Amino acid sequence: MKNFDKIVEDGLRMEPDFKLGLDFKDRVSKLIRSRERISQRKFYLLIVLGMVGIVGAGLGVVLYFADLQAFASLGQIVPLAVLVGALVAGIQYLDKKLVKDKMFKQLA
Repeated sequence: MKNFDKIVEDGLRMEPDFKLGLDFKDRVSKLIRSRERISQRKFYLLIVLGMVGIVGAGLGVVLYFADLQAFASLGQIVPLAVLVGALVAGIQYLDKKLVKDKMFKQLA
């Protein structure tokens, strides 16, 4: 096993026969940023779809069990459901930006 480690160390010390282009770093970072943006958009789309699903399911349950004459009371329920969904999304956003980013920076 010691021989293998020595071979790896010697291989890493040798300079490669090829040179990377000057814009290689820029192209790689641009590719990483574009993939990160795409995954972030998917994340936000799933958050929005989840909130719409939760609000829709809640309204479906309310309509199923409520009288149709009490339909005016839905005007009070919908803003509350939207507010709760926005609070949940806001908390998740703050958690991602404030807590997890700092945690990953400390680990690096």
